[in-house]
Amino acid sequence: MINKRDVIRMKVPYPSIGAQLAVSSHMYVCKSVDGSMYEYVKCQTLKPKMLASRRFKHFIDEQPDVSRNPFQRMTRIDCDKVFVTKSVQYGDGLKTNRRPDVCQELYDMIVEEVNKDGYDSIGMNEDELTRINPLIVKMKHKA
Repeated sequence: MINKRDVIRMKVPYPSIGAQLAVSSHMYVCKSVDGSMYEYVKCQTLKPKMLASRRFKHFIDEQPDVSRNPFQRMTRIDCDKVFVTKSVQYGDGLKTNRRPDVCQELYDMIVEEVNKDGYDSIGMNEDELTRINPLIVKMKHKA
C-alpha cells in the first residue's frame, strides 16, 4: 500500500512511451491518495544546467539526508507538475530502500510549493504505465 509521503521508483510514459522518463526509473513522492486516485511529484538528480534553467517555476532542491529523505544525491523536486492515476495499484516493492518516505516537514514544503499558484495535472497513460512497470497493475473492475 502506497501512502502520501511515500517515495517510489517508477518509469513514467511522459510525454510519450519513448521519453526519457519512460526509459529509466525516477523517484516520485506521493502527494496524495484518495481511494484509487494517486498524485505524484517527480524528483530528479540536480544537474548544473538546471540551476540556470527557467524551465522550473516551483521546485525544492534537497540535500541527501536519510533523516529527511531517501535521496542519495542532491535532488530537485519538481513542483510544477503532478502526475495522476485513477485505476492502478502500486506494489510495495516500488518504495525506496534507504527510507520509504520523506519526513513530514519536507512533505509539507512540497505541498505548499505545489499549491502556490497552480500546477499542471498530468493524467498518465495507465496502459503504458503498467506495461513498463511490472509492480504497477490495473485494478480489476467489479461487475
